[in-house]
Formats: sequence, structure tokens, C-alpha cells
Amino acid sequence: MKEIIVKDDAFAYGGFTSGGSGIWTRQQPDDPPVDDYIALGRRLGRELSEVVRPYQANGSRVAAVGREHGGSGVIKDNELKRVDGLVTAERGIVLSIIAADCVPVYLTEPVSGVIGLLHCGRQAAGDILRSGAEQMKALGACPQRIHMHIGPHICGDCYEVGEDVRAELAGNFSPAELKAVFSLRGGKLYLDLSKALKLRAAAEGITDDRITETRVCTFCDSSFYSYRRGDRGRQNLAFLMMK
Repeated sequence: MKEIIVKDDAFAYGGFTSGGSGIWTRQQPDDPPVDDYIALGRRLGRELSEVVRPYQANGSRVAAVGREHGGSGVIKDNELKRVDGLVTAERGIVLSIIAADCVPVYLTEPVSGVIGLLHCGRQAAGDILRSGAEQMKALGACPQRIHMHIGPHICGDCYEVGEDVRAELAGNFSPAELKAVFSLRGGKLYLDLSKALKLRAAAEGITDDRITETRVCTFCDSSFYSYRRGDRGRQNLAFLMMK
């Protein structure tokens, strides 16, 4: 197991872990919690009834959650389907998402007491960050105080994509920004998700001085699971909670 703590301050605690087996999903709604979640709960000192995970769909939908969602996706089925981001203003709730090359984005606003956790793939260049910021604002957060941390993900040197991806994202960036986000090497096109997120963050009022990053590539580092490297049915988990 490899685990990186990406956030540990007076307000919030968050990390990124491969777990022991990389299996975070129960097969049936009435199945018991998986071993990796049980171990994570022990390490965090939290009951699994306080942990929330959505059923992700590589989209841009973000949901606000509270204590009534506790245990969703971990010890019970839930209504958080086709959801790729979570925000909360309630202490005692642990947000979690799975990722195996996509970007986990950790959002914290300590003055208002609001946190968010997003699963960003190609949609990192789309609307999920905006959706997350809007949901946090609805809970009282101020965009000018939001801190964003970009977690481990497949890097721009490894994330090969097709021309269809560039065409799909062309509407979100200026020609100069597209040139910064995409690179062409050896006749192959690559997408830098971190750069895309930083550009989208600026549009939401999150400035560079409030953005940090864990520079670990899940494709290069075999300690983590990577879909592009061939891992199937096994993922890493990102988690975030208020202290």
C-alpha cells in the first residue's frame, strides 16, 4: 500500500491511497464494506457511517452532502449516482472518490468551513470545477478564499489522447491556452490535466497563489493503480475531511 497525505493543517486532512487491494466498491447493495475502507476508517479514526463516496460517471455533477449521506457508497447504497464531486459544510463527514489516472481535486475554504473533493478526467477542462465552486458558494464559501490542491494523476508526458479530445475541449480555451494544455511529440498528442485545471481555476477566481500540487504520476509510479497502465477493477482513493 502507498499513501500520500496531501492536506494536513489546522482545518482539514486529506490524502491519496492505493489501499491494500485497490478495491473500494461492494458488488451488491447489501454486501459488507470492503477491507480497504475498513482499514481507512481505522487509520482516520472515523466510523464508516461518516464516510461518503458517490457512484462516479466521469461527468461534471457535484452534490452537497451531510450527515444523512453518511455511509453512502461504503456501507449502504445511495442516491449519489452519476456524481463526480462532493462538497460539505458539516464536520464529521469524510468525502471520498476513486481515481485511477484522473485528477483528485481537493478544495478547502476554512473561514466559512466548507470543503470539496472532485474527480476530474477530461472534464477537468470542462465544467466540474465550476460546478464544485458553485456548490461551495451555496454553502457559504467565498471563491477568493478557496484553496485548491491538485492530487496525483497521470501527467502531461504520459496522457496520450486523440484529436477528438482537442476538438471537444476547443470551446473552453483560447488558441494560446490550447497550445499550453496540449502538446505534440513524435506525432502523438498529449493532454496536461494539471495545466487545464489551473486555467479553469483562474476563471473561478482561484489564483495561482492558492493552488498547490502533488507532482506524482499514477502511470509512472507503479505503487498506484493506473487504468492506462492496464489496471482494471482496481483504483486509488482520495479522501478529505475537516478536523
